[in-house]
Amino acid sequence: MGRRAALSAGLTRWIGERRVALSLVVAAGLRAAAALSALPGRLRVAFGATPAPALVLVPQDLRTADPVRADELIAGVYVFAGRIVSGPDPFAATPPSAEWAEALAGFAWLRHLRAVGTPEAADAARRLVQAWIDAQARGRPMSSSVVLSAERIRSWIGASGLLLAGADQVFYRRFSRALWRQVRQLEFQVARLSPGVERLAVLIALVTAGLCMDGEDRLVARAARLLGDELDRQILPDGCHVSRDPGVLVGLVLDLLPLRQLFPARSATPPAAILTAVDRMMPMIRFFQHGDGTLARFNGMGQTAIDQVATALAYDETRGLTPASAPRGGYERLEAGGTIVLVDTGPAPPAAFSARAHAGCLSLEFSSGLDTIVINCGRPSLQRATWRIQARKTAAHSTVTVADRSSMTVGRGPCTAGLLLSGPSEVSCQRQDLTLDARHDGYRGRCGVLHGRRLRLSGDGALLEGVDRIEGEDRAYVLRFHIHPAVTLIPTEHPRAALLRLASGEGWRFLADQPVAIEESVALTLAEGPRRTLQLTVAVASSAAVPAVSWSFQKLQRPRPTAIAEPEPELPL
Repeated sequence: MGRRAALSAGLTRWIGERRVALSLVVAAGLRAAAALSALPGRLRVAFGATPAPALVLVPQDLRTADPVRADELIAGVYVFAGRIVSGPDPFAATPPSAEWAEALAGFAWLRHLRAVGTPEAADAARRLVQAWIDAQARGRPMSSSVVLSAERIRSWIGASGLLLAGADQVFYRRFSRALWRQVRQLEFQVARLSPGVERLAVLIALVTAGLCMDGEDRLVARAARLLGDELDRQILPDGCHVSRDPGVLVGLVLDLLPLRQLFPARSATPPAAILTAVDRMMPMIRFFQHGDGTLARFNGMGQTAIDQVATALAYDETRGLTPASAPRGGYERLEAGGTIVLVDTGPAPPAAFSARAHAGCLSLEFSSGLDTIVINCGRPSLQRATWRIQARKTAAHSTVTVADRSSMTVGRGPCTAGLLLSGPSEVSCQRQDLTLDARHDGYRGRCGVLHGRRLRLSGDGALLEGVDRIEGEDRAYVLRFHIHPAVTLIPTEHPRAALLRLASGEGWRFLADQPVAIEESVALTLAEGPRRTLQLTVAVASSAAVPAVSWSFQKLQRPRPTAIAEPEPELPL
């Protein structure tokens, strides 16, 4: 790629970014204009009478509960997002952090009290719901997030059996009226929601409320139709979500499975899109799994809730089939002999769905048996803006970083903040059995180069070979492999090799045709929180001098102990 071609590519990228930004601004304006049509209805709800509808169904909650958390809530101890607040009314306390306030206002913790089901748990649940209603009456709203409102509605309905059994008439009416008002407010906000998984969460909450509350047939019909259209739009034919985030699939399956059961209970037929979406997503959850059950850390995937993954797969009716490719989602899976290699081979998601997308094109994750070896840094669970920004960069992924830059551009405007304005748009991928050839153009407009990666996994899974190639302008580049914290990296006297000892005692050797360095890194998705780890790096100062780097991971064979034959005793004859 010559200098003139690089300049042309840079200009094309700049024009494309401005075009994407303009389309996002126009779409936000259209949603705001559509929301104005709901203003009369919102005024009627705000100044009109508030009915107290009856709840006729209680949906099943597939997420696991913790009795210890229930004991803490009963005792007035509220532990959320790593912070602790004690007292009779947490809604009157000063929140120690925004994450703590969101977790409290979402009421997802009601499932712990519901699972215990004791009179003490019921009293605590009613006391806390009453405290939230009183806080709203005092003009102290805890959160204005639409997604949190949807979560609170589903949590209240899911725990309504516990809340209303044995409750007096005053609490019943206050609870029903508060629930009805939240449902109406959420219904009026659908038009202004941006595309994405948040819109799905709101529509699922509305359909659930319509099926469980008496006299909401019109809400069910409208919300179910919108939900079906949105599922067809966001769930790709191969089962991936359009945002390319593996973690979205687990949450959607756990939300849609109980919803499917509510329709027959009300003598209604669920939209076909709900049935087919779950069937498509189930195999993809298995697709993204490593041997230890965790999901690959691509495009916004954070900590894996192993219990939720296991619950979702328990309802899998596809007989445990695991696809080898996800061509529409842009992922490939190489598997042999207990070794699993997952590769991101897809372009950037559409800008409207890219709020959590990462610049990790052609990055890989690699595991052997129950041990994960190579990872991406992943998305931190804590709401730390700096960490989120750094985790989205190419350097936080096990791939090639060119000129110390990322392969995507993130918007910063009021309507484009956090969304991708540009990124890999042309990604070619050819596969033959356990050999994969891919190339992407994410650096063409920025650096005037193309990045290609060739992978080959041996039939017994004991050898993973790779070649990373840079084509185009003369640029410096760095090849990175972020190592799981449970793996011990051992430097060797050979400057181009390193040893890896897994937690199981298994050994692997990394070998490259260029000098290898061991540097610090961080794993952001572990259950115990962010943890320091190491990374293998191969730095090249000039792609003109060294256009390609060959490397390999090879399993070391354990020496078999030689059996020593014991001498036969001599007979005393």
